[in-house]
Amino acid sequence: MYKTITATYTDKFALENVADELVNKDIPRENFFIDEKTSQVKVMMPESAESEIIDILNRHGPTEVH
Repeated sequence: MYKTITATYTDKFALENVADELVNKDIPRENFFIDEKTSQVKVMMPESAESEIIDILNRHGPTEVH
């Protein structure tokens, strides 16, 4: 089953760094979306990958993860 996690950042560089790290971890580009207007990253992933994805998102100082 798939789940979507959304992380909000205050820094546009964090968005780029998160995207780079997700790609480097072989997360397909079509499984995540960067919204620069709201400074959010939305990742759709299998529940089995949730802890790894949350670790990646938290490494870049989000203000909120849900």
